[in-house]
Formats: sequence, structure tokens, C-alpha cells
Amino acid sequence: MFASIARFEWRYQLRNPVFWVVSILFFLLTFGAATVEQIQIGGGGNIHRNSPFNIVQTHLILSLFYMFVTTAFVANVIVRDDESGFGPMVRTTQVSKFDYLIGRFTGAVGAAALAFVAVPFAIWLGSLMPWVDRETLGPNYLAAYGYAYGVIALPDILLTASLFFAVATLTRSMTYSYVAVVGFLVGYFALLTVVRTQPQWRDTIALVEPFGFGAFGQATRYWTAAESNSLVPPLSGTLLFNRAFGFGVSLLLLAFAYARFSFSERPASARRLQRIARREQRRAAGTPRLV
Repeated sequence: MFASIARFEWRYQLRNPVFWVVSILFFLLTFGAATVEQIQIGGGGNIHRNSPFNIVQTHLILSLFYMFVTTAFVANVIVRDDESGFGPMVRTTQVSKFDYLIGRFTGAVGAAALAFVAVPFAIWLGSLMPWVDRETLGPNYLAAYGYAYGVIALPDILLTASLFFAVATLTRSMTYSYVAVVGFLVGYFALLTVVRTQPQWRDTIALVEPFGFGAFGQATRYWTAAESNSLVPPLSGTLLFNRAFGFGVSLLLLAFAYARFSFSERPASARRLQRIARREQRRAAGTPRLV
């Protein structure tokens, strides 16, 4: 049943226009940065547009803003069923809480991860365009694309998905979910300000900073341009701890959402109860119902 529910959610998200709009937008943004001099995401100087360093940095930056997209995928899982009235129907069947909740989450995260594939594909395709100055390009290291997507992007997508899935599970509201995204983004930029103004905290924050900017910066701080154009940092030390820490936090957030999720029909709000009570009073008194 878990696999069936995950596939259902996966197919639903792939048919959703949001999936295609997001894929196209992130593809065009990344493709523009890879092919147009006036658009730049990371890199610069003597670092090639398609260098391993620039590939990883592009994934870092875009995965930060991708959390708005991730929230649209995973928060919609909970809110959609409550708004449509389909959720209470499903919960009266033999479907287990784990299959329903985690299966839907898995399908939504899978769709979000697939949409982000537009980023590495756009960098690779952009490096093949004939109008791009060959002096700004180097060899295409396919392993660098896999590293950036698997080590950087996927853990970040999972972390933000788990966080805002937990928020949506608690609030059952897309509005509050996006308020949480904005609050998280503001807090994250405040954390980056602390790193810039208080360098003594740089090593500690790099261990637990959610997106991996600090850990990647620690691993590549003293790299030459030649190293940035040909190498990716080894998955060890601070970078390994940072990625493992983020994965552990993701599991804890998902477990928290699972524990707090009530596998029963959402109780009516006080305002809704008042409307129902007034309607029943009108019916009892024989008062015509206003349209």
C-alpha cells in the first residue's frame, strides 16, 4: 500500500502544472547563468562556468530558494486532502497512518527532486551552446554534476521538505507554511551575518548550517583556480558531518510530523460550528434559508 500511495502522489505531482512551471523556470534561470555573461550565479574570476566548483555553488544557491518550491509540493499533500474533503474519506479505509502520510510525503519529495534535475541539466546543456565563449568553459566532469546533486541538492531538498511538511501537518494551512518559509529564510540570512561578523563562530556554524554553504566554504577556502576548475571537495570532515547532521534533522522532523499527525477527520473550527448551529436553528424555526 505504501508504494501505491507514493506512486499516486508522484503521478499527481507530475500532472500538476506547478511541477512543469518550476522545472522550466529553474531551467531557464540556470541556463541563462551558464550561457549569458550578464547573468551569474556564483563563480567568477578564472573559474569556468561549468567547473566543479561553480556547479556545486550553483546547486547550493538554488537549493536555498528552492525551499519555496519544496513547500508547495509537500505542504499541499496535507492541505489538499483537507480542503477537498478527500482526506477524511481515505482515513476511514484500511490505509495505515504510515502508508498514507509517509507515502504521500515520499511521492511529493520525489517529484520535487525530479524537478530540480533541471538545474544540472541546464548547466550541462548551456556548456554546449555555440555562442558561449570557449575561454570561459572547461571540460565537463559528469561526476561533479552527480556530486552537486546527490551531496548538496538532495539533502537540502529533504531537509526543507521535512521541515515544512511538519509545519503543514501542525497548521493544516498553506499560508502558515509559507510564513514559516519566510521566517526561516530571514533567520538563515541572520545566521550568515553572524558568520561574516563573528569569524570565531565560523567553524562551529559550518557543522550545523542547514544548506552546506559553510561546510563547502571551509573545504574550498584555500583552493586555487586550477583546483576549483577540476576538483570537488572530499566528503569527509566538516562537510560529511554537515550532510549527516542535516539528514538526521530531516528524519527527526519527519518523525515529529508523523507523531503529531492525527489520522482522523479534522475537527471543525469554532466559526464553522457556529454556522452549523445557526443553520440548524433556522431549520428548526422554519426560517427560509438565504441564498
